[in-house]
Amino acid sequence: MVTEATSSVRARRLRERRSRGVAMVAPVEVGDGGLGLLVSNGLLEEHQTHDRKAVGEACLEPFPENASGTRIPPAGSMNTT
Repeated sequence: MVTEATSSVRARRLRERRSRGVAMVAPVEVGDGGLGLLVSNGLLEEHQTHDRKAVGEACLEPFPENASGTRIPPAGSMNTT
């Protein structure tokens, strides 16, 4: 049985993300309040609240995309501290 070191797997995934233009990936927890806001703002349908992909896309919806398809947060929206 051949196994890869965990660090090798992480490094390969990082290279793959960077090749697709992903600058940073971080898990984000969206609770009931956040889901409610997404639904009330029309970004997510009530029946989609358990669909991780739909919730993720709804969270990114307010951010415009640049020509390469990368989402860009509005100026001043990123906490730099």
